[in-house]
Amino acid sequence: MTSPLNVPRTSHAPPRWPAGPQALRRWLALPLLAAAAPCFAQPERMVDPVQTPEGGAGQAFAIPLSNGGPDQLMSAAPGPAGSFHVAGFVAQTVTSARTVVVLRVRADGSLDPSFGTGGMAITPLVFAGGPDEIDVAIQGDKAVISATIANAGNVDDTDVALVRMTATGTVDSTFGVNGVRVVDLNSAFNNGVQLLARDAARALAIDDTGRIYLHAASRSNASATRQDTDFVVVRFTPNGSIDSTWAGGDGKFTLDIAETNASPRSLLALPDGSVIGTGYASTPLVGNTVQPAIYKLTSAGSPDPAFADLGLFHEPVLAMAAEVYGAARNDANLVVTGYGRDGGTANDFLSMRLSTQTGSPDSTYGGAPGGVVLIDPSGASIGSNCRNAIALPGGRVALIGSTGPSNNPAQDAAYVILSANGALDATYGSAVQTFAFGTNGADQLWGGAFNAGKALFVGYKGAGSSQTAQNNDDAWAVLLSTPDDILFRNGFDP
Repeated sequence: MTSPLNVPRTSHAPPRWPAGPQALRRWLALPLLAAAAPCFAQPERMVDPVQTPEGGAGQAFAIPLSNGGPDQLMSAAPGPAGSFHVAGFVAQTVTSARTVVVLRVRADGSLDPSFGTGGMAITPLVFAGGPDEIDVAIQGDKAVISATIANAGNVDDTDVALVRMTATGTVDSTFGVNGVRVVDLNSAFNNGVQLLARDAARALAIDDTGRIYLHAASRSNASATRQDTDFVVVRFTPNGSIDSTWAGGDGKFTLDIAETNASPRSLLALPDGSVIGTGYASTPLVGNTVQPAIYKLTSAGSPDPAFADLGLFHEPVLAMAAEVYGAARNDANLVVTGYGRDGGTANDFLSMRLSTQTGSPDSTYGGAPGGVVLIDPSGASIGSNCRNAIALPGGRVALIGSTGPSNNPAQDAAYVILSANGALDATYGSAVQTFAFGTNGADQLWGGAFNAGKALFVGYKGAGSSQTAQNNDDAWAVLLSTPDDILFRNGFDP
C-alpha cells in the first residue's frame, strides 16, 4: 500500500476582503441564451488590495458578485499587464438563471474597472452544467469561454457553447454567430425516468495559431441505445467555426473506451499542434476500477501511435481508484494531478509525471512507489480532492482542490506545491495550505493560472443544496506570489 505524505498543514481562516478537466477499446472514428443582460450589482472595488508578501504564502479573499444568489468561479487564464481572466457564473437569486461571466482580476487581487462593468463582463450564456464546466482561455487580447448550456429544443438536455469577449469585456460579434458558437454533440438518452449522458463542456485550450480545442463529454453515437459517454475533442477555427480539416473531416475526435462512461477533464495544446486530453474511466481493462485515461492526438486529429498504447494511457496506478483532473506541462514533461487511494476510504491528492512524447510514466517521480505521489493536505486522513494543476516556475506545479468531507461545512480549500521532481516544495512560504473561506462553507478551488510572478487560484465557498438568500455559494480566490521568475508563462521556462 502506498502511504500518502501526511504533512502538517498551514491553515488559514482569512478575513472577508471587501472585494467587489490497447485492448478492448475503439477509436471512433439555438440554446437558452440570456435574452438580455441581467442587472447584477457592480462588484465592489477592494478597499485594500490583497497583500501577498514576497515569497510568502497564499492569501485568500472573497469576490462578492451577487447579494442574493449563488456565484462560483471555476477557471482562470493570464490576462494583460499581469492580470487574470476568471470565468464562472452569477445568479441574482437562488432560483434565477445562472449567467456565465468573466472577470478581470489585477495582480493585486482587485477587479479591473476598465473591463466590463466594474471588472465583470456578462456573457449571453446561461449556465446549465456542474462544477468544472466553465473554462476560459486567451486568444490574443481576447478571452474565449466555454460552458455547458441548455438545449434550445429540450431544456432538460444540454449542449456545449463558446463565447468570445473583447479586450474591454464586450461580446465579440465577429466570432461564431453574434459572438457565440453552440454545438449539439448528441441528444441525451431518455430511460423513461430521466435523461442520461448529456453533453458537457469540460476544458478549453487554444494553440499558437489561435485554433480552439474543446474537451467534452457526450453520449456515444455508436447506436441509438447507448447510454454511456465518450471523450470528445472538437477543434474550431480562430473565429469559431468547426474545423472541417481536422480529425477526418468533421472537426471532432471521439474516444470510446470499452463502451463505458468517460469523464474528460483537462486539455493541453502543444506547440507542435498535437493535443493531450486527460480524465478517467472505470473499464474492464483496469479491473472495473476508476483509473486515469490520458490520450494524445496528432496535429491531424488522430491517435498518436508513439504515445503510450497507440495513443492511450489507461492503466491501474492505484489499487482502489485514481481520478485525473488536472494537467500541467513543463518542457517535455506532463504532470497530471487528481485524487485517489491505494486502500481505505479516504482519498488523497495524487500526482504523476509522464513524457509528453511517449506517454511513459516516470517511476522515480517524487520517490513514491511507481512514481504515484500521494499527499494528504489535512494530515488527518479525512479525504481530499485535487481538482486542477497549475504550472509554476522551475518545473513546480500547484495542486488545487479541497480537503475534508465533500460538500460539508468541514471541507476547506487547499493547495499543495510540488517541485519539478515531485517533492513538497516550500519555496513560496508553505508547501501545503488550507483555507476556511468565511464561516462553515464547503470550500473548494477549481481553477487557476500563473502570470508575471503571481498565481491565482479560484473557487467558492459552497452553501450545499439548501441555499437561501442569506446563505449561498460565494466566489473566492487565493493569490500567491512567485517572485523567483516573472518571465515563466504557459508551462515553459524561457
